[in-house]
Amino acid sequence: MTRFDTATTVTDAGGGHFTAELDAGYLIGSAMNGGYVMAVMQRAALTGSQHPHPVSSSYVFLRPASAGPADIAVTPLKTGRTVSTYQVTASQNGALLISGTIAAGTLDPAAAPEYEAAQPDLPPMERCGRFDPRERTSAASGFPDRVEQYFTPESMRRLEGESSERIPELGGYIQLSSRDGGPSANPSDFLPLAVDALPPVVTVLDSWRWAPTVELTWLMRAVPEPGPLMFLSRTNSVNDGWFDEAVDLWDVKGRLVAQARQLARVGR
Repeated sequence: MTRFDTATTVTDAGGGHFTAELDAGYLIGSAMNGGYVMAVMQRAALTGSQHPHPVSSSYVFLRPASAGPADIAVTPLKTGRTVSTYQVTASQNGALLISGTIAAGTLDPAAAPEYEAAQPDLPPMERCGRFDPRERTSAASGFPDRVEQYFTPESMRRLEGESSERIPELGGYIQLSSRDGGPSANPSDFLPLAVDALPPVVTVLDSWRWAPTVELTWLMRAVPEPGPLMFLSRTNSVNDGWFDEAVDLWDVKGRLVAQARQLARVGR
């Protein structure tokens, strides 16, 4: 079992309640990465579900989570032949941290899309570089060691402030650390972390600062093959202290496996 699999384990306490131990390795500064907490909540919500795939998930972030015990509550809203929907919340010490809704379905791993936009033409991962601006600050904690991120040469120049164009777009590859055991036993479990693991795309416009997520919605579009995921992140607007961030992920077979969009605050 990988560290990620262990770190997202939940214990059924009965009556729709679960307990979890949030792993300090997924801290960014003093706050848990939101995608990691979403992965824990997803594990709880889909425990016992007849549908294994979170085809649509939406979360509102109320307070940052910290390392240690957490309580997860799951309420079934609808159980259907095609879609089952669950409300899920995460709390610590009685304080509500994140509230989410997950619609679960069953995807055919062999399904071929009738139409799918082409994935971006990025250099192979071996021509990309590892870089995380959070490593240069005390806010990094151990997170960059948990999730390996490889950026294209142009993305590296943007992150390092050496690009002639200040375009808020990043591309590359992402995977769980090989030092922690590599891919999860279930590649789908990694998706909620992967869509929220990248440095804020507005980093290319300024130095890195923590950018708290307000709301995040992500869609699972296909069952990913094991292996690194190609990513493209971008924003359409940075305005009055707010920005949106869209992240798309493709698996090693070139299939679009996840799409996400979040609204966040520009770090201060």
